[in-house]
Amino acid sequence: MTATTATTPAASAVAAGAAGLTVRKWPRRAAYAGVAGAAGLAVLLPTGTAGAGWFLAGQVLNVNAVRAYPVRVRAHAGNRVTLTRTPDTSRSMPLAFVWSSGHAVLGPVIAMDRTSVTREITTLTRGTLVSGLKGYTTGYVFEGDPLSARGLPFEEVLVPAELGDCPAWLVPPVSGPADDTWIIAVHGRGAPRGEALRILPTLAASGHNTLVVTYRNDPEAFPSPDARFHLGHTEWRDVLSAIDYARAAGARQVVLYGWSMGGAAILNLLRSWEHGGFVRGIVLDCPVVDWTATLRMNARQLNVPPLWTWTALKLIQHRLGVRAADLDYRDVPLDVPTLLYVDHDDRTVAPQPTVALAAASPSVQLVETREAGHCRSWNLDPAAYESTVNSFLKSL
Repeated sequence: MTATTATTPAASAVAAGAAGLTVRKWPRRAAYAGVAGAAGLAVLLPTGTAGAGWFLAGQVLNVNAVRAYPVRVRAHAGNRVTLTRTPDTSRSMPLAFVWSSGHAVLGPVIAMDRTSVTREITTLTRGTLVSGLKGYTTGYVFEGDPLSARGLPFEEVLVPAELGDCPAWLVPPVSGPADDTWIIAVHGRGAPRGEALRILPTLAASGHNTLVVTYRNDPEAFPSPDARFHLGHTEWRDVLSAIDYARAAGARQVVLYGWSMGGAAILNLLRSWEHGGFVRGIVLDCPVVDWTATLRMNARQLNVPPLWTWTALKLIQHRLGVRAADLDYRDVPLDVPTLLYVDHDDRTVAPQPTVALAAASPSVQLVETREAGHCRSWNLDPAAYESTVNSFLKSL
């Protein structure tokens, strides 16, 4: 892992999705793949600026993005599988390969040529691998619940929230009674709460209860009235409901842990709610610190004309009832100890605003990685990631 630790103060989204739109010089891959939780929506991109902006904005806010399956199984024998070569499949780090009826955990890269990658299969969780099968890769790695995936006892609980009950996993410490600090884990946009399964054993070993939450528009929860993601601007209220749940159950302080848009929801919470010392610490993994910078980065990767991007941003602001400044959290004061992860090869969320947020806050410990991608610093080096999180929690 290339990392430094320091204490420092949608475009196919529109079109060209997995099926790809034949437009000169437009790459056949999806922007906002990670943000949307899908590889893109195959739709015909209109030539008019207003229509293009409409589709761009819709993909960013769309709850029901179509899942693409861009990776094909070319061969399978024993504990080896040969897949289409992509930037993901060629990364020799723990990843999951998921198809419509199955899930497998990929181990190291064994061989690679111009078009294909052969990798070890460490776990075939479910289903059968056969040549010709199509799927996608994900950094979440584990599938299931805390017990089935990580051997951790847990309780399924319901957190009363603004629009209805939100299911959550309540995971107690692995040894000894829990103390009065709870960890609230908040997944990213379009991701399952299983995103937390990678680090969950470390959290369970910390002596704290961990509440792995869902929020509005999650499949297990409830839709928002407009059935749109609000980029953290309403989802933060469901995080606050989880904090209220923990308080009612005896918590005297909480540590907030968020990935991607989960980080944006936490930053919105800090901007909107006076915690009065109830928040003891924060961990953010590749958070969306500036949505405008993120959309523009994705648009540039797809060679989207700037005017289309500008139109999409205006539509997003209008639909959500926010200003451009509301989409930028670099001014949110981080007044408690904060562990902040950023990967400089993140192609989903703009990394520079995260670096700027850390530079403005003396309480931030910034961990910078390269070659991991979005929310994959754990995948790049699990032992180092877990050690840093463990040390941070012990320091609180």
